[in-house]
Amino acid sequence: MASVTATVHSIVIERGNDDLHSSAIGNLRRATVYIDNNSVTAVAGGTDTLDCNLATAIQNSVLDGKTVTVRTYALSQAAMTAAATFAGYVTLSTNTISITPKTDGYLTGSTNATIPASTAITCPYGVYVVYTVA
Repeated sequence: MASVTATVHSIVIERGNDDLHSSAIGNLRRATVYIDNNSVTAVAGGTDTLDCNLATAIQNSVLDGKTVTVRTYALSQAAMTAAATFAGYVTLSTNTISITPKTDGYLTGSTNATIPASTAITCPYGVYVVYTVA
């Protein structure tokens, strides 16, 4: 399997009362990270994954010097081109999400899809991230 490094297009820090509490649950923070292949390298489902270190992406966006640890995640938006929509089967290992492109679902048994290299992405994957900082 080839690992294609994702391009981070934007990060939206979801604000709430998360900074006001001292308990471990109250310290959870949330962000949505928007990523895709930037129409540069094809990502063939079944043989390739689109990978992004979510902790590094958030740390580089916030620039507060704190270390981010991803606690949980979910795809909140499928990637799209003018001609196709790409679901994705996701896994997480050491703060890095790996997305295997799928055409019809978010399960391992779903049909693999290829995000082409030369086709413009009209809508990137959205990844909702719950994390803590230290």
